[in-house]
Amino acid sequence: MKKFVMILALTTALGAPLSGCNLAPDFKLPSTAAPETFREAEELKEKGKWKVGEPAAHFDRGEWWKVFKQPELDKLQAEAATGNLTVQAMEARVRQSRAAAGQVRSQYFPVIDGNASATRQKPNAVTRGMAAGNELAIENSLKTGLTFSYELDLFGRVRNRHKAAKAEAENAEATLQSMRLAMQADVADLYFLLRALDRERGVLSVSIGLREDALKILKKRMEIGSITELDIAEATVDLENTRIQYQDIIQQRKEAEHALALLLGKAPSEFSLKSAELPRRIPVIPSGVPSSVLERRPDVTAAQYKLAAENARIGVVRASFFPSLSLTGNGGVESDVLSNLFRWSSRTWAIGPLLTLPVFSGGADVKALDRQKAVYEEAVAEYRLSVIEAFRDVENSLSRLKSLSRQASSQAVAEKAAKRASELAGMRYDNGDVGYLEAITARRGALETQRSGIQIQGARLRETVRLIRAIGGSWDPPVVDTAAAKPAAKKK
Repeated sequence: MKKFVMILALTTALGAPLSGCNLAPDFKLPSTAAPETFREAEELKEKGKWKVGEPAAHFDRGEWWKVFKQPELDKLQAEAATGNLTVQAMEARVRQSRAAAGQVRSQYFPVIDGNASATRQKPNAVTRGMAAGNELAIENSLKTGLTFSYELDLFGRVRNRHKAAKAEAENAEATLQSMRLAMQADVADLYFLLRALDRERGVLSVSIGLREDALKILKKRMEIGSITELDIAEATVDLENTRIQYQDIIQQRKEAEHALALLLGKAPSEFSLKSAELPRRIPVIPSGVPSSVLERRPDVTAAQYKLAAENARIGVVRASFFPSLSLTGNGGVESDVLSNLFRWSSRTWAIGPLLTLPVFSGGADVKALDRQKAVYEEAVAEYRLSVIEAFRDVENSLSRLKSLSRQASSQAVAEKAAKRASELAGMRYDNGDVGYLEAITARRGALETQRSGIQIQGARLRETVRLIRAIGGSWDPPVVDTAAAKPAAKKK
């Protein structure tokens, strides 16, 4: 009994160290596209060099949305952080993965079970080799003790299963970070969409009023015969089309508000966002270098951990080709009466190895290995695809932002000219050189140009959010505020 206890204690103490060779391939990240800089980031003064990305998705993403300096957006992000149901579901999935990794880790240690039994039996004489009819005394049996089993991890099966489970848990954590970043970006995107729609609605409301005034003037002109009914029909079509646009903006705003409510974990009827001005400030976000994007993007990190898990599972499958050695045993006390059950003389124990050797499986083990290698190759392709998609997302956002910046410059010139044209038409109307209809038409043109500027401004803000999401939600260099930056004073 003492020997049994000593062996049991020694096995429990050693646990994980009792392992042999590792049959999993050495894990290395596969080669991927490795540009030194982003092609669309030509304006960056410092072009960093390529280096292999190291997962940094576990770092704090930071409250990146505060770069926009919108207190209402800060409140919405705080609500989404606690109320978003998709993130809550993923958080539960992360806890599941961690628990699963803990379950696999328990295989490093022996399984010990306690047991106790009591039986009362009337033996049969024939089964004991005696003549039929002999009466045997009733037998009592009382037993209590421990049983244990422990697999010696000679070929790394348990070790690689644990590596795979840990990698799956890290994959779930990275996926959670990716979901959080996507949720934060969606909240910001919808916020700026709502603000742009609010501004457009205001411009269209004024534009409808001007068109109504113009139509009244045209009707009076038709009464005196200076214009035909065709002019009235065209003006009516123009007015009704503007009203349709106004209603479309209202519907778009409702749907965006409903989508934002869903991100906050609320029913649409429980949420509303008051109208407010569209921010004029466009922060400049440094894109960094491709390697930094690979480090920050949580979806790329998730693909890396999935790759590591599938690599470890190759070792698990390979271990099935080799013998499995386990130690099993039991020990305790046994007696026919309760008073003698716990005496030293009632002790009993047994211990010994159990060797399992695969002999014939019809090729199932070979096919299992082929399958796992194919699963690993699939993970390799998915990882490479995630890298290329990450680069594409950044390049697309940089390209759109440059295009929108050029559009904004042209739009500023057009808006200034339209505003001046409206002012001149108003002055000419005051002097009696033109009629009120001409002045209204010039002002309508200025409003249409203003609306186009609002759309470009909203698109720039939303594309900036997409760039932040594309680079992983954080950056190292300081943010440059184009609104706050002042031009250098000219030398006299």
